[in-house]
Formats: sequence, structure tokens, C-alpha cells
Amino acid sequence: MAKTDANANGEASLPHKRISLCGKEIYIYREISSTNSVAHTMASDGAPEGTMVMSMFQTAGMGRMKRQWVCPAGKGIMMSMILRPKIGVQLVPQLTLLCGVVVAETIREVTGCAAGIKWPNDIVIKGRKVSGILSQSSLFRGAPEFVIIGIGINVNQNDDQLPPECKETSTSLRIELGKRVSRFTVLEQFITIWEKHFQGFLKEGYPYIRTNWIKNNVTLGRYITINNSNNPNVGVAVDISERGGLLVSLSDGLPEEFLAEDLSLGSTYYKINK
Repeated sequence: MAKTDANANGEASLPHKRISLCGKEIYIYREISSTNSVAHTMASDGAPEGTMVMSMFQTAGMGRMKRQWVCPAGKGIMMSMILRPKIGVQLVPQLTLLCGVVVAETIREVTGCAAGIKWPNDIVIKGRKVSGILSQSSLFRGAPEFVIIGIGINVNQNDDQLPPECKETSTSLRIELGKRVSRFTVLEQFITIWEKHFQGFLKEGYPYIRTNWIKNNVTLGRYITINNSNNPNVGVAVDISERGGLLVSLSDGLPEEFLAEDLSLGSTYYKINK
């Protein structure tokens, strides 16, 4: 049985149910703090690779840079997956890139919508965010003991169910498709596509990820802002690196690697290089 989690009121909770789907053991909760925190506890207790945690609602869902992830109960997919990859710690960010590929392809397969990856971890449709990814790792003797990949997908929200501050920049599959989308179908398709790409990554490594990420990205060839100085610079995104970084061509024309905390891909400079 899954380890208990405490909700915002300090009350312990157990999974609502446990299911097996496409070879994955999935623990489903009605309400928890966050799927990443529960998955982390389960991984620490020895849960095997591929174990997944889902919840109808999160009280403390979080995205990159500690931004809150808000979704009405039962309207989206909030899930985390436990991985135990035998890779160097410097290669862990590649798993975020890989997951971006899987989510983008899942959305296209289920809805036909042209979903693409906005580096480092957003999936967008027509420039509006529909999904985010947050990876967290635990190290043992300098190597990854396990990695938790958290995925949030806006599925069946209407416009009025998106956070007010995000209405101009976010969307849902229902908004884009004009009708309700089965969350179960999205989940099943995600697992199927994940297994295909994860096996490809294990066999071929970074070249496999790079090829498939480039196919699915909407980032390369666009202007971005580098925020690591008092005078931000603008460059053009040209490639990704083995560390999951973005290679940016600056004024001298030479590519320089930047990591997620250094860059902004906001609307001001997120423009195609023509």
C-alpha cells in the first residue's frame, strides 16, 4: 500500500484506489498536497520504477521556479512518475526534455491539436500553455537514486476555470478542441508513448532525445532574453545541450549554453527569427 500523505490540514490520506494500466501501478488520490511529494515518499520507501501517483486535486501543486500549479478538481491530469535511471547526474535534465516530447505527442495523438515544446518544460498550443513538467531527483553517492517527473495537463477546464492571471497565456484541451476530452485516454496514450521513447533513450541516449525534441519544439529559431546580468541580452535559440540547456547565438554569432534559471521565453522576446 502507498505511504500516507498529509493534506493542508494535517490529515492523513490514503489512495482512493490503485489500478494497473499498461504495466504501470497507479495510485489515485482524491486530494493531496502534491503528486511529486507523495511520489517522493513512495520512492524513498522503495517503490519500483514506473510507479505513478495521480490526484483529482492538489493543495500545493508546484511548477518550475516554485510557481503554483492550480487546477479545479477533476478537470486536469496531475500525476508523477518514479524513475530509477542508471545515468549520470548531469544527464537527469534530459528526462525533462524526453517527457516534453511524450506530452506533446500525446496531445497531438489524442486531440489533433498542434502541441509543441517551449523550452524548458512547457507544452503550448498556439503559444498558450497547456501543460508543465517538473522533475526532481534524489542522489545517493553522487548518482541519481531516483527521479520524480511531475506532469500537469489542463484537460477539461473552460475559460472561466483558468486562473485569472493566466487566462491570456494558458489554455486547455477542451478549449482548443471545443469538446470534452477523456482524461483516461490521455493517460493511456501518455504511458504508451512514454514507453516507446524511454526505451529509445535507454538504447541510444542523448542523440535520440535531441532528434525527437527538435521535431516537437517551438523554441529554436526564436529570440529569447538572457536574464543573468543587469543588462539582459537578446539572442536566438539554436539548439539544446546534453545537460538540457539551451544553446543561444549571441551578438558574436557563437552559441553559448544557458540553463533554465538564466533565461526568459516571455511574450516580449518570444518571436520567430526572420
